[in-house]
Amino acid sequence: MNNVILIGFMGSGKSSVGKVLANKLQRNFIDMDDEIEVGEAKSINDIFDEYGEERFRELETSYLEKLFTKKNKVISTGGGVVLKEENVDILKKIGTVIFLHTPYEALLNNLQGDLTRPLLQRADSKEVIKNLLEKREPIYFHAASMIIQTKDKSINDITDEIIKLL
Repeated sequence: MNNVILIGFMGSGKSSVGKVLANKLQRNFIDMDDEIEVGEAKSINDIFDEYGEERFRELETSYLEKLFTKKNKVISTGGGVVLKEENVDILKKIGTVIFLHTPYEALLNNLQGDLTRPLLQRADSKEVIKNLLEKREPIYFHAASMIIQTKDKSINDITDEIIKLL
């Protein structure tokens, strides 16, 4: 069976869903952000602060290329991984890409008080979320093999729906 790759905006539940899905499918779970942090021995925030977003996006591409050798994994990506067309191409080659579509209001709720997201460390974080979502959502739809609506669903509901579609 192919890798299952979860994409979506920050706060859409990719990591939470990914862990439960991996457990239900009896597969290993890979969180790309965690892997980048381990590989760089720095937090995502520190990478953004020291090197900027562009360098972080390069690290994402580099890590994605390493996933060509992985099989039967559940992979959670960073929310901006789809910003590079090269990354979208890689994602499509290494597995089934599932977009966890989460409405703006739910994202606001999920991200409230989250200090781990470098792009939200601003006073106008609600506006940042709105603008980023408007930019990224069409790209998520383009990249996805499947779309899962997450509104008003539990993690178990979402994972069960994914399993039925696989």
